Amino acid sequence: MNYIRRYWNILTNIGTHPDMSYIDLKRIQMVNLIAILCLLPTLCFFILNIIDQRYLLSTINLSNTICSISVLFLQYDGKHNFAKAMLLVSNFIFFLLGAILFKNGGEYFLLCTLIASMLLYDDRRIHIFFCLATAFAIALLYFFPTIVPVAQRVPRLRLIFNISNALAFIVIAVNSFLQIIYNNMEKIEEQRRKLESMNRDKEKIFSIVAHDIKSPFASLEALVLMLRDQILNNTVSREYIQQLYQQIVHQNQALDDFLQWGSSSMRGITSPAILVLIEPLIREIIILFTDQIQAKQLKIEVAIPEGTHIFANKDHTSIILRNLISNAIKFSYVAGKISIYCSRNEIHTNIHIQDEGVGINPSKSALLFNVIQHKSFGTEDEPGSGLGLVLCKDLIERNKGTVDIQSIPNKGSIFTVGLPSYPTRNQTSKKEAQTCC
Repeated sequence: MNYIRRYWNILTNIGTHPDMSYIDLKRIQMVNLIAILCLLPTLCFFILNIIDQRYLLSTINLSNTICSISVLFLQYDGKHNFAKAMLLVSNFIFFLLGAILFKNGGEYFLLCTLIASMLLYDDRRIHIFFCLATAFAIALLYFFPTIVPVAQRVPRLRLIFNISNALAFIVIAVNSFLQIIYNNMEKIEEQRRKLESMNRDKEKIFSIVAHDIKSPFASLEALVLMLRDQILNNTVSREYIQQLYQQIVHQNQALDDFLQWGSSSMRGITSPAILVLIEPLIREIIILFTDQIQAKQLKIEVAIPEGTHIFANKDHTSIILRNLISNAIKFSYVAGKISIYCSRNEIHTNIHIQDEGVGINPSKSALLFNVIQHKSFGTEDEPGSGLGLVLCKDLIERNKGTVDIQSIPNKGSIFTVGLPSYPTRNQTSKKEAQTCC
């Protein structure tokens, strides 16, 4: 059975290639299918009519068989338009001759030829031509005298067989092409959804360029101009150069994050998940913000046990935590405290980042992860950094995680990121499932 299906697919796909459009591919397959379906019956009727001594009809059947084989060769040679024309015209002529000379029900196959022409061509002139030709041929059958004797006519059983086959072909052809249309509509709808998703990503990218990239570079330009003035006045200070350096490093990291996210979004890249240890990663991120932490006299408490891990993309996790920690530092009051701890349930390891800062109004916090916010400044007028919380949510969702915020204005916020726990065979106890620190 598999061999039959395999060779059937080979025959119906003669002349096709991957670069074809969907509709052209289906039309070529339909021509091949019609040629194959015409080939076998006409060959059988050729033999039967020789046995019944209907030599003229057997000649018509043989000619039809040869034309069907020729159509397949033309398809293989890539001459698809010629193959379509030959298939329709030859079948029309042979079916008409059989109907006129032998009253074998060929007029029903003329209707099949008409329907096939409408399915295989988009040109309405061809549709009109075959419609007029079919109407003329059917009218001719009622007025043209019978040339051969009654004894030469095909048996009634064969007439019924031909009519049944013609009707079956009409039903199958129409339903097959309707299915092609429905499949094509589904593909179009799928492509439309992909285009909408890509457009949303583009909108995000341009919003980020305006929100997180352009303004810091403008600030850097102002700092460089001030540095130039200091150099001219011989008043350059190390602190000022260090501040300029930190600004460049900070913005370069934000730009790297942006380019990585934008590239993966536009290309539809799915990054692999790996075992990620949380505590060392957070320590590395905190080192990046050492100057900001010291400038605001913040106390950072990391209460995450060694060995606590998640199953996610490491780069994405680093971007997420870096942005959340950056925001916590940015909106914390001077001499405040930031606590980073974790909890665990059966699915996720939850990382909590708690600050004692300005907090967020409930109405704003509801949109914080869904709408790109206007550029804001921290408690010490720090400019925004990183990709923004909208993109953090995008990366969290890509890693099958969750995000939540609890905030009280003027008292602080707790950002909670839940990322998949590393799969293990042994289930944790109920106590471990509730908290790991």
